[in-house]
Amino acid sequence: MIDISNQFDHFLDRQSAPESSLVLHFLQACGLSLEENLRSKFRKQLTHASIREGVRIFPLFKYKDVDLIILDETSFMHTGTFKAIDGCMISAYCKVMGINQIVAESGGNNGTALAEYCHKLGIELYCFIPSDNLASIPEQTFMRPGNHLMAVRQRHMVKDVAHLFATQRGIPLIQMVEWRMEAAMLRGLFILEQLLSGEKFDWFSQTISAAFGPIGIYRVLQRHYQPEDLPRFLGIQQAANCPMYQMWSGRTYSNARISSKDESLLVPVMYDAHPQTHGTFQELADLLSLARGTLTIIDNSEFDQFLNRKFSGKTPQQWLADHNLIIWQNREKPLEKAGLLAMAGLIKEIDQGTISAGSRVLCSITGGSRQIFNSAIPDYLIDHISQVERMYSSVSCR
Repeated sequence: MIDISNQFDHFLDRQSAPESSLVLHFLQACGLSLEENLRSKFRKQLTHASIREGVRIFPLFKYKDVDLIILDETSFMHTGTFKAIDGCMISAYCKVMGINQIVAESGGNNGTALAEYCHKLGIELYCFIPSDNLASIPEQTFMRPGNHLMAVRQRHMVKDVAHLFATQRGIPLIQMVEWRMEAAMLRGLFILEQLLSGEKFDWFSQTISAAFGPIGIYRVLQRHYQPEDLPRFLGIQQAANCPMYQMWSGRTYSNARISSKDESLLVPVMYDAHPQTHGTFQELADLLSLARGTLTIIDNSEFDQFLNRKFSGKTPQQWLADHNLIIWQNREKPLEKAGLLAMAGLIKEIDQGTISAGSRVLCSITGGSRQIFNSAIPDYLIDHISQVERMYSSVSCR
């Protein structure tokens, strides 16, 4: 990808602030695997697609002599989560590859981002999500021409339904792992920029599903640092759906469970019980070995206790609000919990002694800050896979 050791400044556009768009800030680092002519077209599409993909960093509080620093990947994102970067990247790649229609399966955040950015570039989207997650998708997003939303009642059916629809219609099912990795690498470049400017992080923590994020981030960092100098990685999963944790810890994978009840999942958008199908587990395991990292899980009880804990007199959400990072709530309860889950896992590992006193930890808040909206209404509500053939019966690849 990038020889960043001597040429990092070459990839920076200092006229485009990272708070406005990480994509434009690191535009010269995008599409380096493409031939020069195609690379130029790709960057033009990225520039056209970009809306707001901003990030920032700020210190939050000290706990047991551990400094907690926040990587805010929600407040300045167009769709309220870091998936805005993915949406921008994937839509631009589709455009330069001549792909005008796509099928996607999503927990909600990725689907929302794809809908926003694909619409801007004139790409038609057929998106399948679990019906329990409709509350995470703004109604306006899927009211636009070319954005189609299907809700599947049984979570475990979402992938199969999307795959069957794509196969029957001859429309590409977007599963481009490397495109998503490249989006994550922009986040890695931002972290590297902070480190090169004098910041110090002993650990980096993030909630994970398939782990595209940390894998992409550490692909960047390990090109600049020796393994012993890398920030150690802490990955957090929700206990009700923790297949990566189970595989890594050596437990029987069949023990992984997932419930169709919304309240059983702390983070419903991270519904995928089989993220290893993306082929990322081995690279995650290698990352954990290289960066001397670990994985942990948080259950519902631990999460509730964390939300109510006071740190120097304030709850976690109050601390975040002091920095204008407002977590999306309903009836005083957070609806988007992925970022808070990462914080809960971090505090748990400090309490257990995994993270020692004197450490500085960068914690990613990947989502949570959104304005309240009406929930999307799907075009179809799918109870059985046999319904797929009848949906959009006249639709085919164009």
